[in-house]
Amino acid sequence: MAFQKTYSRSSQIGEEGQRLVALVVTRLGHIWHDRRVDHGVDGAIEFVDPLARSASNLHVMVQSKATDVPFPGETESSFHLLLDAADIAYWRGGSNPVIVVCSRPRDGGIWWAPVDRAQPPAPGRKAWRLDFDKESDRLDESSAGRLLSWATRGTSGRVASGRRRRAETLETNLLRIVELPEAIFFGPTWKPKPAELGPALRKGGYFRSDWIARGGVVYSFTRPERGGLGRFLDDGYEAIDTMEWAESKDIDTRWMFVDLLRQVLLDQEHKRLRYHSKKRLFVFRGPRDNRDAVKVKVHPGKSGRTVFQRYFKDDERTEPKDCRHYAAAIRFVRTDEGWVAEINPTYHFTFDGGRELPWGEDRVKGMKKIEKNPAVRGLVQFWAEYLARPPELGDRYRPLLFGDLVTLDVDTGIEDQDWQATATGNEDGLADSGQQGLWS
Repeated sequence: MAFQKTYSRSSQIGEEGQRLVALVVTRLGHIWHDRRVDHGVDGAIEFVDPLARSASNLHVMVQSKATDVPFPGETESSFHLLLDAADIAYWRGGSNPVIVVCSRPRDGGIWWAPVDRAQPPAPGRKAWRLDFDKESDRLDESSAGRLLSWATRGTSGRVASGRRRRAETLETNLLRIVELPEAIFFGPTWKPKPAELGPALRKGGYFRSDWIARGGVVYSFTRPERGGLGRFLDDGYEAIDTMEWAESKDIDTRWMFVDLLRQVLLDQEHKRLRYHSKKRLFVFRGPRDNRDAVKVKVHPGKSGRTVFQRYFKDDERTEPKDCRHYAAAIRFVRTDEGWVAEINPTYHFTFDGGRELPWGEDRVKGMKKIEKNPAVRGLVQFWAEYLARPPELGDRYRPLLFGDLVTLDVDTGIEDQDWQATATGNEDGLADSGQQGLWS
């Protein structure tokens, strides 16, 4: 009988696996490069920007593992792969990141995992172990952004982009101002400094903070004769349309308008919020009694959120530890939507509801580390709903009326799980007058 070359079933499955990898990578919009010589790497993925269609010259090496039977330890949700130490050393010793792609060509199942995730051998064993989650590690559109993000991690000057063409509505942290007072009243004052005018007003029984003083002139949305301001004006007052400031292109005028809006917000929310002038935060006040928690409603019939919480060192709750306050940096900015309040929620810690905790910033950082996007989004929505709450849940006198959060319709989206932590930018150059400290 003549000798015949054979094509084994295992060779066929391996070939099918590589073809499946090539097909999936191509369908995802990236480039698959076959390796002519297989020495521990079957090919490479070169990433392509899905919108600009530009090749990146950014490569990830791929080792394909295919089978038509269950993988080791396979269940409905997971399986693992055992790898030789020599292969691990080879993959980790290269200049390009390496992933292992496991596939089952007969049913189309395909998953990926970075080699760096492999666990070293257990005592008495030689093989490394690489675990796969059959849901999160599936190689498809849902993981393409995560794969790219992982591939660019630690590479100088490379930016991961998992964006795709798809319609999305983005909710911002910009809260619309739907109504402003009609006029701004102003007049020269013989107490030109806020540090002088504030105490004099309080001494006269005028405790409102809806005014600013600049260059010997006091400005307010409230007519001076309706409160104590009128007694401190030299020679009457005048009025201008609020839109003259709201639409002004003069930077100094806009700074004054921002300061006035902040003072008005502080005034209309003074029962529940105080202003921390050093941190530039609006902070929910602690209770005047000995309650351990304060809840605030933003919808009738709902229980509300705990905006103040007292913590204790012991289970018996006899030795106080510190207090957590909801807080937010609220900045007024002008956009294409008009004037809005930019909300950046955070926390503030005190000893007893009043005295500031020296290590409070460390507590805030700790909370930020464990918060995920849904928690931050929930805080933004809470602050937005609180500021725009219906009249029956707050004072009816509100010079500033708020609407909904600004939303943006876009045709490019990314998966939420692909988001990377980014540093926040610096605040703009709007200067604080220091006046807010008078009312904290």
